[in-house]
Amino acid sequence: MALRPIYLIGYMAVGKTTLGTALAEAAGVRFVDLDAEIERRAGMSVSEIFAQSGEAEFRRSEVETLAAVSADAAAAQRPTVIACGGGTPCRPESMRLMLDTGTVVWLQADTDRVISRLLDAPGQRPRIDALRDDRRALTDFVLDESRRRECHYSRAHSRFDATRLDTPAEVAETVARFIDQFLTT
Repeated sequence: MALRPIYLIGYMAVGKTTLGTALAEAAGVRFVDLDAEIERRAGMSVSEIFAQSGEAEFRRSEVETLAAVSADAAAAQRPTVIACGGGTPCRPESMRLMLDTGTVVWLQADTDRVISRLLDAPGQRPRIDALRDDRRALTDFVLDESRRRECHYSRAHSRFDATRLDTPAEVAETVARFIDQFLTT
């Protein structure tokens, strides 16, 4: 197994945390969820950081935390998978760090699955919650945001289909494919 970190990037609800958590269990890799680490360091949720300090402060903290997590991953004696927030690769310094220090994998999923996952998690994403009752507006928002971020995501070393992560059987199948593609020597 490679010791360089694997960075999972992609749009929200594409399955970065689900896949990373399952990989930690199935393959024994170390898993870090970047948003969870930011929350741990700040002592508040991402939503609270946005509300109290604004997006600029959150992004500053995100870059700083990514650098620290990346350094920890480089020093680890086992592979590390890092699930990044959907906006992380949109910061040039963050994407450059990931490309230089590890393998960046762009997780992609069918738009209908992403919408379904977003609707199944109320209260976690304020921008999505505001659109919850208008499926067309939500779909348009997701498609527009995805297109806007594609130029950043497309710089990844590789792409991986994460559409099938909604049942235990799908997770197991997707984890096996990921291990075969990225974690075997």
